[in-house]
Amino acid sequence: MEEVKKKELELFDQKKKIAELETRLKQQQNLYEAVRSDRNLYSKNLIESQDEIGEMKRKLKIMNHQIDQLKEEIQGKEQELVRAQGEHEKVKKDKDQLMLNVEQLK
Repeated sequence: MEEVKKKELELFDQKKKIAELETRLKQQQNLYEAVRSDRNLYSKNLIESQDEIGEMKRKLKIMNHQIDQLKEEIQGKEQELVRAQGEHEKVKKDKDQLMLNVEQLK
């Protein structure tokens, strides 16, 4: 009889250990699923961020090209302005000279 009680106690202890281990296994599985879910989310975010960076680099390249074109345009207009100012000065001097000649003829 005592042997039966002893075996029943051992059986009870073993069942208790199994239940504890099953609970621990469930917790570990839940943690694994949470980590896996986080990893998938971070992986998705990484891919989206990399795509966004690629798009920003493409836009930056376009903007740099536009900036270079605008710089060339400004440089051309500055040269045209300098030429026009020089021509204006020449015309002004010619006018002043003509006015001086007219005054001398009077």
